[in-house]
Amino acid sequence: MYYDNRNNGNMRKLIILSLLFVLIVYQESIAQDRMFNYVYQSLVLNKGQKELEIWTTLLTGREDYYRRLDARAEFEIGLGKRLQTAFYLNYSSKAAGYMLADTLAAIEKEGEFSFSNEWKYKFSDPVANGIGSALYGEVKVSATELELEAKVILDKRIGRVTQALNFSFEPEWAWEAQGAKIKAGTEYKFEFSYAVGTNLGKGFSLGAEVLNPNVYTVADGWAHSAIYAGPTLSYSGDNFWINVTFMPQVAGLRGITPGQGLNLGEYERYQARVLFSYSL
Repeated sequence: MYYDNRNNGNMRKLIILSLLFVLIVYQESIAQDRMFNYVYQSLVLNKGQKELEIWTTLLTGREDYYRRLDARAEFEIGLGKRLQTAFYLNYSSKAAGYMLADTLAAIEKEGEFSFSNEWKYKFSDPVANGIGSALYGEVKVSATELELEAKVILDKRIGRVTQALNFSFEPEWAWEAQGAKIKAGTEYKFEFSYAVGTNLGKGFSLGAEVLNPNVYTVADGWAHSAIYAGPTLSYSGDNFWINVTFMPQVAGLRGITPGQGLNLGEYERYQARVLFSYSL
């Protein structure tokens, strides 16, 4: 019986290509959707994928003593090819020092729980398309505040290098006592952020993030603005990933503290964030 070795070779090539394709798809399906901590990327979880994320953010350094610790526990789930949602339980604790008199100081402590719900829809992919894009929305509710956030996400991955650009707008209402009434004060936050990172191999990535937060109020107009910039380090394992970012304030643009060159009334001198995610 005659057997064509060429057919056998072609079959082996087809099998190898098929296995490579499956491997690429599989790696993409379990790939980390965040290389950065503050700047978002357009990737979403596949349908049915679930992740538990733990956030810890330390903010410190103002005109006087100030320290704040924000903690978030997030449950994230993919709903379809392009859509995901997430639910957060948030807790924020802060302590601020101030002078009562020339020889008497005090520290005021405050803590608050809140709940958030996030939705993210991906329009295009950062590898398969010319540019990745997504829209992000979040609502946050606490006992005294209501926040809405809308974010436009753009990113691109070429080889080992990933870049991402975000534009966000966040109206916030906070209820407080004003004379004999309880009234809601309104402020509008908008932020521009950019990040670039490279895959170092063996699960490690290294990058840098730049943030420009701003505050606008009806009474004061564009009242506060600053620039943060710092490094971020990421590691991704089989079913988890962890990101660490340190973000010092490098310049104040609005509401500058006299003699500092920074805005230390609205913003902190330093921010640091650790984000841990585990696939369920």
